[in-house]
Amino acid sequence: MRSALPLLVVLATVPGVLAAQAAWTQLTPAAAPSARAGTLGVSDGGGMLVFGGLVGNAPNTWSNELWRFDGAAWTNLTPAAGALPPDRDFYAAAWDPARSRYVLFGGRGVGTANLGDTWEWDGASWTQLAPATSPSPRQWAAMTYDVTLGKCVLFGGNTNLGGTAYVNDTWTWDGVNWVQLAPATSPSLRGRGFFSYDPTRLQAIYYGGRNASTALADTWKWDGTNWTQIVTVTRPGSLGVGGLFAYGCTYDLLRDRHVVFGGTRTGATLATVWEFDGVDWLQRGTGPLASRTGPAMAFVPATGKTCCYGGFQTAFLGDTWEYQTDDFPGFLPFGAGCAGPAGTLQMTEASAAWIGQTHRTTVSNCDPFGFTLGLIGLSNAVWNGVPLPLPLAVAVPTTSPSCLLLVSPDVSNLLTVNNGVGELALPIPNDVALIGFVLHEQAVQFDLAFTFSVSAGASLTIGAR
Repeated sequence: MRSALPLLVVLATVPGVLAAQAAWTQLTPAAAPSARAGTLGVSDGGGMLVFGGLVGNAPNTWSNELWRFDGAAWTNLTPAAGALPPDRDFYAAAWDPARSRYVLFGGRGVGTANLGDTWEWDGASWTQLAPATSPSPRQWAAMTYDVTLGKCVLFGGNTNLGGTAYVNDTWTWDGVNWVQLAPATSPSLRGRGFFSYDPTRLQAIYYGGRNASTALADTWKWDGTNWTQIVTVTRPGSLGVGGLFAYGCTYDLLRDRHVVFGGTRTGATLATVWEFDGVDWLQRGTGPLASRTGPAMAFVPATGKTCCYGGFQTAFLGDTWEYQTDDFPGFLPFGAGCAGPAGTLQMTEASAAWIGQTHRTTVSNCDPFGFTLGLIGLSNAVWNGVPLPLPLAVAVPTTSPSCLLLVSPDVSNLLTVNNGVGELALPIPNDVALIGFVLHEQAVQFDLAFTFSVSAGASLTIGAR
């Protein structure tokens, strides 16, 4: 067995090199909502929905328009007739994918009154619901859809006009009624923080927010049953002090990161991007978009990008941006395998080839009595001057002529097999020079009948988050 170390030397490891990363791009759609703040971005899978917001402050002027951005153009979805939610900002909202409904609750209405109404948008019209029970009127609450529960979840907020009566209750909405939950643990009293939901791990992350006296700097996870605090080394904030509220946030499904942008800790608007990987926060820089509070922000699966709109700096903003990396990893199968005693070896990518991460490939249909190797090569065209593919029958005549070596075996790792499954792991240095670098993988098995069997090959391209 040869370790991956020689290959990593070939890859020119440079410890501590700052990785390339996702970046902002400003868009210029032909039409857009007027400049506004105090809104939320909610993804319906194909676009970002933005409702209402504060559009003026001399005097305060609110909106009840509903807009949708599909990655290219804004569309005003506000019906010309029928019931409409009253103007507001600082509301809670989420998309219910099971029922295809945009759910809206509460917020601050005209005259700074807190609202406690529940509305749903079905794609064509608004309907006000009349639940038997409901959270108290409030602004600055957080809401998300919980896949585990199949319901929307609402947390916290502020229930008085002076802005000091914060709460920490947790509620669910099933389309008919609100139900208050009684989790064993809850974050302290707070509002002005927001959820970002990870549908893979079935959990929502809530960072910071504020209470009656200060910005908060703790990270919490909601798993559908209970709240758990995640203690992190780094805490988003400003000037080296943790604490953040009135930010925009979302979960980037493609890069597996919770993304937080903007907000404030002391009143001064910020332009910093922070990302959470489930363990700790990483500061990803500032700009080029202006600092702000109250932006609308959401990751849209159909576009594979995070959208950001509006907010407030010294004036209301009406700009549209997208955030994503240009350097995605790839995993492209090629060729064909040949069967062994347990069938044809199958390779499946378990984690993507990002710089600074470990790429993992699962190998299934392994013979528990054979020897399974994971091969990693720099080429799938030639090995030591010999063209590939190469029939393995050249080395072992009893092997089927259809069993082909598809990659140069620059690294070969003996895999530990459990229940017919092994794993090929490749640590990738955190070096921007590796972005776009292509490697090739194949699984090869030698069994007790003294024959080879192989998987198809796969070319992996190294990317950067």
